[in-house]
Amino acid sequence: MPRRRSLTPSIAKPDVKAGEGSLVGSASRDGAVDSEENGSTRSRILAAAERLFADHGFAGVSMPTIAAASGITAGAIYKHFESKAELFFEVVRRAVQSAPPPPPEAVVGTMALPRIVTMYTRPEFKRLRQLAIEIHYASAKHPKVRRLLRRSLDGNIAQICSGVAAQQNAGHLDPTVDPRLLASTILVFIMGLAHMETIAPQLVGDARWSEFIEERVAAFMGVRITDRRLDKADQPQ
Repeated sequence: MPRRRSLTPSIAKPDVKAGEGSLVGSASRDGAVDSEENGSTRSRILAAAERLFADHGFAGVSMPTIAAASGITAGAIYKHFESKAELFFEVVRRAVQSAPPPPPEAVVGTMALPRIVTMYTRPEFKRLRQLAIEIHYASAKHPKVRRLLRRSLDGNIAQICSGVAAQQNAGHLDPTVDPRLLASTILVFIMGLAHMETIAPQLVGDARWSEFIEERVAAFMGVRITDRRLDKADQPQ
């Protein structure tokens, strides 16, 4: 059975199995690996769907419209995705996974979460922010999207909790911090950043804003970031 795919880059890999309706990878509906031809068709569908969902929203796009934009028939699209909700979630999952990982030294350290969150402030992730907003909006109206989102968020929380607990056990984080409350705070913070184009478009890509966000998230965790000026001074010229 495929593993659950979550919507936030992870700092831990808990052994969580996927259930019915969970996010899936590149396997076809019957579990077989896509052929090269099917993989190409699937990629075209996902590329067209990402563009259309970001521009018109979940409710404003139909499966026949996506099929036409992909160069296939309306019926053929269901050979790859059984529903619009499933396709939508795969689009968002791929958008998240396309984000570059945090620096190698951060993956095993206490700064993984703050640096992951700051990725959502970058200009190149505008479409990801649009999709994040849309998936929450769609979940309020469509039960299947809501179930898929709930499963994904539960996976996100489990991943963050596992990473925080590991850092607490290693003595790098305050042991009194509640991992689940911290995980929920991080997800709320990310969802707020998804609205940057509406709330504060002038801050998209602003280095001082990204540093501020990183510092605030670190503060939630009880971590103080080393003086950046000292970090830069220690770097080879």
